[in-house]
Amino acid sequence: MILLLATGCVKNDWEESEKHEKEVIQRYLTDNSISSDAETEGGIYYVEMVAGTGLSPVKDNYIVINYVGRYLESNAIRETSYDSLKDEWDAATYFTYFVYGPVKFKFGYSIAGLNEGISLMKEGGQAKMVIPSDKAFYDFNPLVYDIELIKVIRDPVRYEDSVLLEYRNAKGFDETTQYKEIWFKETVTPDPADQRTVQANDTLLFRFTGRLVDGFGSVIKDDRIFDTNADDSEPIKLVYNTSPKKISGIILSIPKGLITALDTMRKGTHATAVLPYTQAFDDDGLYDPIHGYTIVPKYQTIVYDIVLEDIRPPAGK
Repeated sequence: MILLLATGCVKNDWEESEKHEKEVIQRYLTDNSISSDAETEGGIYYVEMVAGTGLSPVKDNYIVINYVGRYLESNAIRETSYDSLKDEWDAATYFTYFVYGPVKFKFGYSIAGLNEGISLMKEGGQAKMVIPSDKAFYDFNPLVYDIELIKVIRDPVRYEDSVLLEYRNAKGFDETTQYKEIWFKETVTPDPADQRTVQANDTLLFRFTGRLVDGFGSVIKDDRIFDTNADDSEPIKLVYNTSPKKISGIILSIPKGLITALDTMRKGTHATAVLPYTQAFDDDGLYDPIHGYTIVPKYQTIVYDIVLEDIRPPAGK
């Protein structure tokens, strides 16, 4: 009897939650003059705000979007790519290394409602999507997303190669600046009397700023920082050519292209290194392992500004 009563209570709670969610959705549709005709075959409500004219994404394409997702009832932000909204986003304090701005990712693996809604868009378009919880997280909390579809990328390798070439041309990184598999320029040349370069087991003291290279606008940009220790009290200390690498200081990761840049530098060198994705974070990307969000997307060209403050040989050398 206790089991039957408990089951009945759960059923009643479920039905009440379903009823409340439907009321929340209907109230939002009414308040925002969204017709029932906006309902899609998949059960979301899709409203085109700005018509796009480019490609529509299909599963496994890469896409670049700006977005804000809110809980329908409270209007609280669930997630956003807009820096201007981060102070309104309660969870932003947990996303310490999240890079605000357009987000690039593989399409087709989000919640069902977003997958359907974005598939209806074209490049350059903007849309509003009201997503019932059974097309999201099954928690009776319906969502509303405002999305701008900036770019659809059919072939991420070819696309990123073209971004790299355009960036190099724009910044003057020609064949004479290529070093191994990266492009490298000194911006401050050290004392010519000190010709010692980095040797195995040297301890390198350096500062850095890592930036994403974005090629989905009318102009190639490199103004989004994903990692830096420029304002830290101490530089990074790295024992060169050791495995596993001995590091002190805070740095999210040291890709092989950064090591390549360091191994040609002398004490006092300031330099800029351009890393193709194969020398950066390749087809894995860089993720926050605790909160599970992307810091650097897959197939991403990056740039490091580096200052090598000191080279300390091993004791006795």
